[in-house]
Amino acid sequence: MERMARRQAGWRGLGWIAVFAGLSGCEGLDRVPILAGERCAPDREDRVVCTRDGDTFVLEGDGADCTTGEAVRMLGVDADEIAHPEQGTEAECWGDAAAAWLAGWLREGTTVRLEFDAECTDAYDRTLAYVWLPEAGPGGEDLMLNEQIIREGQAVVYEDFDNIRWAEPLYSAEAAASNSGLGLWGVCQ
Repeated sequence: MERMARRQAGWRGLGWIAVFAGLSGCEGLDRVPILAGERCAPDREDRVVCTRDGDTFVLEGDGADCTTGEAVRMLGVDADEIAHPEQGTEAECWGDAAAAWLAGWLREGTTVRLEFDAECTDAYDRTLAYVWLPEAGPGGEDLMLNEQIIREGQAVVYEDFDNIRWAEPLYSAEAAASNSGLGLWGVCQ
């Protein structure tokens, strides 16, 4: 895949950044947002109705269902597409696996916290957000699902979003998954 070859070339630079940060005594740099620009909206919580694919799900809102609810696109995440028979398209290599992975984390009724960046919606009028699961991390801390899906090799970093505040941890997660051959990295090449 062309996008994978481009990414592997770009990680060499990230490696030097990590070495420099380690030598200079900086700890936890992978958790620091690299851009502190304005956000389009304050954080908010809602509940999940359903997932649509590997990087999009629907919120409950005011009694909405899977077709009428607010669609949320995970900011910075690019999962392979699922099949869309009505459009005549087949599933991409890891599309069904990524969709199943996300559905396992975001079951109906799951509470999520949405964190916003500079832009709140995309060209398809989907809400763009970092998705946090309260107290789902290994030590009981909140877990950023955007980073987790990439770290487990279920998706890659979506490069068409400019200036996203959590770019560094997402790219670090992608490098770790690629280097370990996890998920799509071990199959879709």
